[in-house]
Amino acid sequence: MKKMKYIFLMFLLPFIGFSQNPNFKIEDKTIIWQWVYNDSLDLANIKQNLKLEFLTDTTGKLKRTNFNDKNLREQIAEFKIEEKQGRYRVTVFNIKIIPMQVSFDLGGISSMPDDLVSFEDIMIKNNGTMKAKLMGFDITEALNKHYLDLFTIKKRTNEDW
Repeated sequence: MKKMKYIFLMFLLPFIGFSQNPNFKIEDKTIIWQWVYNDSLDLANIKQNLKLEFLTDTTGKLKRTNFNDKNLREQIAEFKIEEKQGRYRVTVFNIKIIPMQVSFDLGGISSMPDDLVSFEDIMIKNNGTMKAKLMGFDITEALNKHYLDLFTIKKRTNEDW
């Protein structure tokens, strides 16, 4: 029976702590999300996304959003887009979480937290690795889905009535 427990634990150990989405990486103590789209870059199409604010042709900010996902807090971030031979790479960085606005009243003194929380502060462990889950929820998996969709070029359908 002990051998079965040992084998079972040996099978599970590689998955514990490494289940965060692989598109999230730590580079120079900063968490980035990066994906290469195998499609030609159509900036005009991407610029139509109202959740993005372009500062230059290929850089900008992710506007305050939680992607209508009840499991995510609102956030802002920066992004850059690079193009290379019929494909483009998007990098999202400087991700900031907007804390829940809860009022604390301590004897007539009210306080509303308004400081942004860096993604690194909540997701990087003391040993420099990324947490797999935050309070039992895999935030990287949820964000990956939303980031992929955010920068995917939407194909226009020609509806000729």
